[in-house]
Amino acid sequence: MVLNYARGLKAKNHEVDLFGPESLEILSFLKKAKSHRISLGMLVRAVRQLLFKNYDILEFYGSESWLTAFVLYHLPRRRFLMVAHSNGLETQSRAATQKFLSLTDLDDGPPKWYQTLLKPPVSRAFTKVDGIVTVSDFDRRYALANGYQVPQRVVAIENPLTNEYLGLTVDFRRPMVVGFCGSWLARKGIDIVQADIGQILRVFQNCRLRLIGVGREFRKESWFPAEVCDRVEVIPFVESKTELRGIYESLAILVMPSIYESFGLVAAEAMACGCAVAATRTGFSASLSDRKEAMLMEEPKSPFLYQCVRALLLDEEGRIRIAREGYARVQRLRWPEAIDALEATYTSWLEEFRSIPKAFQ
Repeated sequence: MVLNYARGLKAKNHEVDLFGPESLEILSFLKKAKSHRISLGMLVRAVRQLLFKNYDILEFYGSESWLTAFVLYHLPRRRFLMVAHSNGLETQSRAATQKFLSLTDLDDGPPKWYQTLLKPPVSRAFTKVDGIVTVSDFDRRYALANGYQVPQRVVAIENPLTNEYLGLTVDFRRPMVVGFCGSWLARKGIDIVQADIGQILRVFQNCRLRLIGVGREFRKESWFPAEVCDRVEVIPFVESKTELRGIYESLAILVMPSIYESFGLVAAEAMACGCAVAATRTGFSASLSDRKEAMLMEEPKSPFLYQCVRALLLDEEGRIRIAREGYARVQRLRWPEAIDALEATYTSWLEEFRSIPKAFQ
């Protein structure tokens, strides 16, 4: 996403300097506390760049920017705009995982000692900037509800799809195959998949489950009853977009019972390939029309996924109708429009920032 926006803005004759985590991390020999080391390295890099170059906008990705945002926000007579372009609000992600999983570590474990003792005020990454761009209205609403910025300083620009997924000719009538695509992690709702799709396989004897991208270590026998394992297919890794697209086109239903998603690209990609999606109300899915563009779960808990998938399997015409509406919904997720929207947002904010500085205080 970051690279595509950088390329798009360069193509529109904007000068863009891009610095990734590999150029921001300091003291790498320590191995531990990587996010803390990136936070400090980001500040060092930003100060160094500002000494030699006049920037119009500093765009930050990730909550590691909290320290840089806090320090630079208080510079007197600052002439550059600062924006948090979020590919997921870490504050909302942690709140969701703590609520539903009692976890605060994004790797599905308890926090490390240094995460507890040196817990940074990451909300400053979103409050000590001049504006926020999110990838979903779901995150935009969270930022507003928590007072990160005033409404006119928070904009949602949905993640676009690549051209390989747009305008496809698809056959919406498909065998009863349910798919899950993603890492096999608790925050992806794997306990819900185990319980609810396991029950689906027991009840619907003609239904199959396809697990995509779950890794080579995954063993279906550890998660599903022996009597249904012959109808569970595991695809540990997918080598190319073309292969993934073909897999999506083999599915009738894609399930995404995630605890939190900033966007949830697999849902949009699956919809572009003609799948009906059953998902939690998070990320991109939260903006979809329930029972029209997707089947939305009331909560990321069992048996809500079972209820959604069961309804789709029992009503073939209804499933096809939802798949068609979902397909139509994602056709507007295009890179040129997203880049235009980002450019217009930044231009407007920068002009106002320089003409009416008090409006941003």
